[in-house]
Amino acid sequence: MMGFNFQVIGNIRTVQSFTGEERAVRSYKEALRNTYKHGRKAGFTKGLGMGTLQSLLFLSWALLVWYTSIVVHKNIANGGDSFTTMLNVLIAGV
Repeated sequence: MMGFNFQVIGNIRTVQSFTGEERAVRSYKEALRNTYKHGRKAGFTKGLGMGTLQSLLFLSWALLVWYTSIVVHKNIANGGDSFTTMLNVLIAGV
């Protein structure tokens, strides 16, 4: 696409002299349309992937907090030890 842009801009006098402006504009629009379609697909895919990863991250943190609350509630460990363990797991995951 960049090569096409440079050719049209660099040879604008030739394009104007042969009245090929309309054809150049049409082909430029077509090149932009193809780039736009590809960009939308790529953006959607990247957004979906990042959203999925963020969801898994936050869900795992929620599971960790829930499990820690169960451990404290059943007196398996005290709150301080559980909180320290939870922070160690979170920091180790980073």
